[in-house]
Amino acid sequence: MNKYETVCIVRSDAGDELVKAFIQKATGSLESGGGKLTKLDEWGRRRLAYPIEKKNEGYYFVMEYQSAPEVSKEIERLMKLNENVLRYQTVRIISKKPPKLSKKAKEKAAKALAAAEAAKAVAAPVTAEGGNANG
Repeated sequence: MNKYETVCIVRSDAGDELVKAFIQKATGSLESGGGKLTKLDEWGRRRLAYPIEKKNEGYYFVMEYQSAPEVSKEIERLMKLNENVLRYQTVRIISKKPPKLSKKAKEKAAKALAAAEAAKAVAAPVTAEGGNANG
């Protein structure tokens, strides 16, 4: 399962009931496909940066969820088919955790770091005053 974030802008003149129904339909499709909604953030009615389809305002909402790629594609398909959706974008969230290294790779990295430290110590000679010769 991958993590995704979908931002959607719905026409503001569609009415609050239609917007809420569309959000319910999207989250229902997500959960029926085996996905898990982690966060739903409704930003509400906001002014657009530029007119889209001669509209100056839109209703924004953001969904963060975990799902298989097929479920994410299905949510995008629902948004594409809905005439009240002005824009949408889905991005996959990549984890910021460092990759797990094997024991052998950790040992190799430690040796390389120690060699670099040793080379740096040899390259900077120390003067009688306790500083290096360059500075």
